[in-house]
Amino acid sequence: MSNQTVSTLGGPLPAPPHDKDLNSAGTGKLGTAARRNYRRGRRRPSIGKAISLVLLTLGAIAMIAPFLWMFTTSLRSPGNAYDLPPLWFPNEFQWENYPDAVNGPVPILRNMFNSAVIAIAVSIGMIITAPMAGFAFARLRFPGRNIIFILLLASLMVPPQVTIIPLFLMMSEWGLINNPLSLILPGITGALGVFLMRQFFLSLPEEMLEAARLDGANAWTVYRLIALPLAKNGISTLGIITFLGSWNAYFAPSIFLNDTSTATLPLALVLLLGPYGAGNLSLVMAATVIAILPALIVFIIAQRWIIASLTQSGVKG
Repeated sequence: MSNQTVSTLGGPLPAPPHDKDLNSAGTGKLGTAARRNYRRGRRRPSIGKAISLVLLTLGAIAMIAPFLWMFTTSLRSPGNAYDLPPLWFPNEFQWENYPDAVNGPVPILRNMFNSAVIAIAVSIGMIITAPMAGFAFARLRFPGRNIIFILLLASLMVPPQVTIIPLFLMMSEWGLINNPLSLILPGITGALGVFLMRQFFLSLPEEMLEAARLDGANAWTVYRLIALPLAKNGISTLGIITFLGSWNAYFAPSIFLNDTSTATLPLALVLLLGPYGAGNLSLVMAATVIAILPALIVFIIAQRWIIASLTQSGVKG
C-alpha cells in the first residue's frame, strides 16, 4: 500500500512534511525560514510540557512536605522531635506513639466522635436549607428579593468574632453552653451555602423550568423534581465543604465547649499539646494524623463530585 492516505472523496491526501522535504523545499531564505519555523513549532509543545511538569512537581512537593514532616515526627521519640535541622526520617520508628495518643489523658476517640456528630449534623442541615434558599433567590420572584440577597452577601463580610458575643448570650439563655447543639444550630444554614446554590441554580436552563410550569407544576414541584436532581453535584460539593469546615473548626468550639468530654478534635489537639506548647510533640503529631484521616478519606471519595460540580457550574445549558 502506498504511503499516501486516501481521503473520503477518493483523492490522496498529502503526507505530513518531514525534515527531508523541508530541506528539499529550497536552499534560499524562504526554505531556511520554513525549516526553522517548523522545527521551532515542533519543539514548543515539548518545552511547554516539560516546564508544566516541573512546576507541578515543585507544587506537589511543597504540598506534600508538611504532611510528610507531620507523619515522620509522629514516629520520633520525644527527645528527637525538636531536632534542628530536622530529620525527615527518624533513626528509630516509635509506632507506640499512636496508641499512647489514643489512650492518653485526652480522650481523642471521644473527641473524634463529637466532631463527627457535629460535622454530619451541620452538613445535613446545610444541604437541606441552602438549596431551598438558593432556588428561591435564583428562580422565584418576590418583593425585596434583591435587597435581602444583598444583605445576605453583606453578612459574609462580617467576621465571626463580631457576632460571637450575641450568639454566646443567646446560647446561654437557651442553656446550650457546653452542648453540641450550640454549634449545630448556628451552622445548619449559612450565607455562603445559599450563595453557592443560587449561582448553581442560575446555570440551569430556564426553558426546562418554564416547560414544567406550563405543564402545571408549582414552585415546589419544579424544585423537587427538576432543579434538585440536576443540582446533586453542587449539593454534594456543598456538603463536603461544610463537613470539612465543621470538622476543622476551632474558634466556635473553643467558645461554646469547655469540657474534655464534649470537646471537638481540634480542641483535643490543643489540650494534648499542653500549656505553653510544652507537651509531647510526637504524640500531638500522631493525634493530628488520626484527625486528618477521616477528612482525607471523605475528600478522596467525593472529589469526583467536586470536579463535576465545578465543570457543570462553568457551562450554561
